[in-house]
Amino acid sequence: MRVESFQTSNGSTRYLLVDSTGAPIDVIRKFLRFKDNCGRARNTLKAYCFHLKSYFEYLTAINMTFDKVGMDELAGFIRWLQGDRNYRNIIALPPETGQKCSARTINVYMSTIYAFYDYLSRHEEYQLRLSDRLTRTILGSRRGFRDFLYHINKSKLYESRIIKLKEPRSHIKTIKKAEIELLLSACLTLRDQFLIQLLWESGLRVGEALALWLEDVEPDAHRIHVVDRGELENLSEIKTVCSPRTVDVSADLMNLFFEYIAESHTDDVDTNHVFIKLSGPNMYSPLEYSDVAALVRRLRNRTGIYFTAHMLRHSSLSVNANRKMSFFAGMECHLLAVSMRWVCSLDYPLLVGLKPVKS
Repeated sequence: MRVESFQTSNGSTRYLLVDSTGAPIDVIRKFLRFKDNCGRARNTLKAYCFHLKSYFEYLTAINMTFDKVGMDELAGFIRWLQGDRNYRNIIALPPETGQKCSARTINVYMSTIYAFYDYLSRHEEYQLRLSDRLTRTILGSRRGFRDFLYHINKSKLYESRIIKLKEPRSHIKTIKKAEIELLLSACLTLRDQFLIQLLWESGLRVGEALALWLEDVEPDAHRIHVVDRGELENLSEIKTVCSPRTVDVSADLMNLFFEYIAESHTDDVDTNHVFIKLSGPNMYSPLEYSDVAALVRRLRNRTGIYFTAHMLRHSSLSVNANRKMSFFAGMECHLLAVSMRWVCSLDYPLLVGLKPVKS
């Protein structure tokens, strides 16, 4: 089995899972088309396709079809992802990983499997009821303990998945400001420096940065507008319909933008994209995801700092969250101080004359 990409009638890139003969697997094609019509992002559809590829390879290894699967086989899929070579004479590891998957990765795989069988249970052609046996209804708190609003939610019902691994608690990976400065100093071009600082300062996704056009940047107001134009020629797009927004940036970033445009966007450039390729056979064409991945690898080798492009977004959101918490904490202290000054400024006889109200 393999994943194949194709172009739709409107020019969008989508994915299919085909078998060893090259024929598309019909049930997965219908599932992906349903998710596509529901507005799932292209990369999400691609992830669905690869997850189901691993699942169907597992079914082939145990001589089982998707409509005959039970709970034992789904639990065996977890063992297969964990690298257990002795389960039901399976001698191969998942081809995407080649090593043991973490609990979080396995739960992501299982989320796709749950969504797949939930779709089959509602489809009039299949009507498989496996998804009903994979969940249980629980009364009370979803978190497993009495939270702050337990008295409100204690009578509510919610569904819990039966087959799920417990994930170890982990912190969101971020990059320190000193490491950001090292990464910026390791950039060899103004384009790379502007891209790294933009991702860190604005919190944009990589696809949103690659989809920026020149008119999306408002230098006088220090703003960048994220606009939904669909899938562009470099396969960049806005993730969801709620993603278009306006982001405020610093004056230093705008100055860096002017320097990059003046140096790179010459008269030979025939594209409206902000980020372009500066060398190679596709010179002056829009920058692509693979180019950003190559830039991240180069910066890792030069600085010895492990990071991903999405970690820059995490770092930006963490910094903004800390600033807001500090702001609200400062406002709370300020209001408390104002209240104390107001009470202390009252005349003492006035305070003495106050009497409690009897109920």
